[in-house]
Amino acid sequence: MRLLPSLFSSNFGSAFSISKGEPRSHRTVLPFGISVIDQHLPEGGLALGALHEVAGGGNGAAAALFTAGIAARTQGQVLWCVARHDLFAPAIAQAGRLPDRVILRRRG
Repeated sequence: MRLLPSLFSSNFGSAFSISKGEPRSHRTVLPFGISVIDQHLPEGGLALGALHEVAGGGNGAAAALFTAGIAARTQGQVLWCVARHDLFAPAIAQAGRLPDRVILRRRG
């Protein structure tokens, strides 16, 4: 079993690499605006135009709303992949103008 490094460990940013595409120095990122988090992310934020996985315990509602809040701060289409058929669009809409930009893909 491979464990991901802690979010606040000093090597968090170096644990991930981009093997194809643009070098990190040319990527646009979306910072959280919270220095204790941003300083540990490559280039100071989440890479835009990239695939990110967000997982939550329990029913996943908190993870979905967290992700919706991030996605609402972006422009353009958002590809949202879910494992269960439980995404509640009205709740996601509360995060911002997101439902008209989401491409939803359900597993199975």
